[in-house]
Amino acid sequence: MSPTIEPAQRTRWQTGGFLLYRNGAFLQEKAMSSTISANVDDKTASQLKTIASLENRSVSNAVSSAITVFVGLPKGLRDFLLELNAQDDQETIVKLGREMMAAAARVRLETATADLAAEHRFGKDDPASSEIDMLEEATALTWAVRDRKKEQAPGRRVRLRT
Repeated sequence: MSPTIEPAQRTRWQTGGFLLYRNGAFLQEKAMSSTISANVDDKTASQLKTIASLENRSVSNAVSSAITVFVGLPKGLRDFLLELNAQDDQETIVKLGREMMAAAARVRLETATADLAAEHRFGKDDPASSEIDMLEEATALTWAVRDRKKEQAPGRRVRLRT
């Protein structure tokens, strides 16, 4: 059921979307989608199809995500990545990929650590003990997973800790 538009509401079209106003105040924007086509070589098309299949996504969705990420990068970085691709410098591309994944992992770890610290589940009000308590808990969880894997491995003896 669509909402009733009262006389006090007015609408206005703007490039790229529909803006809804009520009594002169902005309420929401409903973005319109656009269809974009691109020509790529057979190798790139094959890689795209493989990635989409592995990630259980449509090719269109993978292209949309790639474009969204690419246009969000600074121009200098976009140009550098395109230059590396044109030079087919796979070694540098792989190295940059690893560094980016490491940076992403650090950001995720810092975010998770801050979230846990904000919950005050470890160490009460002492920030130093909070970090130590979290590390001890992480170590205990790691040992538990390791022990569980050993128990599930066929033909291996399990040593239980007491």
